Amino acid sequence: MLPVEKIELSSAHPGRRMALAAAFLVLAVCAFVYGVMQLVGTEDGWQQISATGGGLSSAGELALQYDVSSASGRREVTALYTQAAQKAYQLFEPTAETDSADVHGIAYLNAHPNEPVQVDPALYAALEQIQSSGERSLYLGPVTAYYGNIFFCTDDGAEGEYDPMLNDDVRKYFARCAAFAADPEAVDIRLMGEDTVELAVSEQYLAFAQEQQADRFLDFGWMKNAFVVDFIADELTAGGCTNGVLTSYDGFVRNLGGSGEMFRLDILDRGGRAAYLEYTGALSAVSLRGYPLYDQDAQRFYVRQDGQLRGPYLDPADGLPRAAAEDLLVYAKNLTCGELALLTGPAYASDSLTGESLAALRAAGAETVRCEGGQVLCSDPAAVTAEAGQNGTALYAVVPEG
Repeated sequence: MLPVEKIELSSAHPGRRMALAAAFLVLAVCAFVYGVMQLVGTEDGWQQISATGGGLSSAGELALQYDVSSASGRREVTALYTQAAQKAYQLFEPTAETDSADVHGIAYLNAHPNEPVQVDPALYAALEQIQSSGERSLYLGPVTAYYGNIFFCTDDGAEGEYDPMLNDDVRKYFARCAAFAADPEAVDIRLMGEDTVELAVSEQYLAFAQEQQADRFLDFGWMKNAFVVDFIADELTAGGCTNGVLTSYDGFVRNLGGSGEMFRLDILDRGGRAAYLEYTGALSAVSLRGYPLYDQDAQRFYVRQDGQLRGPYLDPADGLPRAAAEDLLVYAKNLTCGELALLTGPAYASDSLTGESLAALRAAGAETVRCEGGQVLCSDPAAVTAEAGQNGTALYAVVPEG
């Protein structure tokens, strides 16, 4: 997760600042066990908006902070958020029920291979983004589904049954699935216009999937909430609600841009705040971590007794979990979370970050920040301030990169 803070340009008493930040953190922790913190927040308008009405929804993995101007305004943004979060679940969750004729999402496509399906325009647009990017992680559906069992294991013995790093049979299965996923002749999305999509799967792959009892060809995997956040942010914006910040527990942020105030994004170094980024206006950010930090991370990390970690970032080359760095923050004013995730995936789901991969991110319009050896390495050092110790001395050196 990426803590998001609204800050005031005026000064405030240090004790009040800390108390209000702590109170805000407690509120967020109660809901999602992660922080979406307001630094001083003397205005009563900034509140956490919760989805209402029950039912299956993506809201359980999100936090919406919104500057509410009135009770009717709060009801309006709550209604929009609730509806959008429920629809996002149907669109992007691969385990969603497919019986509903109202919304055809990724689960429906998986259940109807080689059939033209009219989907929601938002899902069509997301699939267009993925197709244009050339990123093939979406097609690791069988791998993502099987590997995900790791995160529900209670001991290393059970975990080993699903771990390709320890189990040769699993590694071979993942390699076979990755080979299918990499081949557009085996599996691909055909965009047919007018929001119509066909999940094209070859007879050979269908036979393999049937033999392996695999029924999931497509899965957004660790990128899912990037597209969820984008969808909900766009729905709120279309409804005229732009004075908010939407954050997912796994590190995707969209500031809707309607507030003229200054905000902060925390820059993490192995879970501790090393520095912060100050900005105003609309912003998208992706904060990737190679380690668990919050209770909810149990859904996407497993820690073995020997300390080895298994995380959510799967390399489409072979289906194996990889994380190139402990922390990487990528952000942009003019790109969406989905676009940032698609750009960042090849760089991060690898053995190490390279200068070439970081340069490619910057060439695409993204800014990058990472920590290494007591330094904050960033493409825009003017926007970054190092965290200070009790004596006021910066704890990290902010160093330009790229």
